Amino acid sequence: MVLRIAAAFLFSLLAGQALACSCADVSRASPSRLSDFLAQAERVVHARVTQVPSPQQARIQVLESFKGRGDTLEALPGNDANCGFRFRPGEEYVYFVFAGVVNLCGRVAPGAELLARLRTMTVADAACEGVARPQRPAREPPIKEDAPAYEPLRGDDPDLALGVGHVRPAREEDRDDWPRRLWLPVFAAPGGELKLWLTPGSVGFDALVETGYETASFIALRARTDGWVEIRFGGPLASGAGWVHRCHLDAATPRLEYEPWDQLFASESASPLYFRSWSTRFLRAAPSTSGEIRTRIPADPNRYGIQPLEFRGDWARVRVSIPSDFCADPKPSRTAVHEGWILWRTRERGPAVWFYTRGC
Repeated sequence: MVLRIAAAFLFSLLAGQALACSCADVSRASPSRLSDFLAQAERVVHARVTQVPSPQQARIQVLESFKGRGDTLEALPGNDANCGFRFRPGEEYVYFVFAGVVNLCGRVAPGAELLARLRTMTVADAACEGVARPQRPAREPPIKEDAPAYEPLRGDDPDLALGVGHVRPAREEDRDDWPRRLWLPVFAAPGGELKLWLTPGSVGFDALVETGYETASFIALRARTDGWVEIRFGGPLASGAGWVHRCHLDAATPRLEYEPWDQLFASESASPLYFRSWSTRFLRAAPSTSGEIRTRIPADPNRYGIQPLEFRGDWARVRVSIPSDFCADPKPSRTAVHEGWILWRTRERGPAVWFYTRGC
């Protein structure tokens, strides 16, 4: 089944141009699609077959390696009907390896354009050398026909620990019901043993936090400078959390990315902000609890709006509008605008602020 998915993915690189094993031209795929395919492959090599001990086994001369190592390849047994093929002595292709084998559509002519594009993408992959990449389980788990209820965690819950950021699909078009397509290895500790695979349907929306209109994310509890991120994928107990490297996120299905909260909050899609707990706050002249108070921010988030201007550690320089004109109908006739600093996060709960994930 994994092989079928790999082949189907390659067929879809150029929409509408491939049926069954009539393979698409990979060199003409969009940059994001080709990047995904490279990330999900175990090995990608430009090689020439030197010996064929059996029709499905080949010894190769590696002309250029874009990902992984080795001097042998195995082909998927079969024929065109199941995307299988046989190696021939002297053949030269770019080979994409999935689940230990090459299928018919992972055997691509080494055109100059394709080789040039793969070279530009291999530079980023070099940062993943030394990071364990376990092989996906050979069998896929059964998936329930009915879609799970969309009942994610709410970021405006003041008792919810939001950590340092979030993890979700890198491309917006992949964010619809993505846990039903998820493949991601999770480790017990940074650089430690494999804890488990998160597989299609294994993660419920009740373990994710909403970060967009019907878009949910893993909560990132901690992030290290060496690329390891601790995510929450289950309940609040330690058994429901584990570590992933950013290289694993890049190779996941769908491709995922980690984003710190301050980067999300600085985007236009997350404005305006408001405090998660209903209590009066202070806008200060300097990023310090001893800074001069410029104005009081009302407890009711409907009465103000916060636009972030700069993040500096736990403090953010912001522009506060009182009353808020966000979604106001009619608009307020007068709005007082103040600039200053707020304490936007704490070590215990993460962000003290949130945003309107569904807009007005």
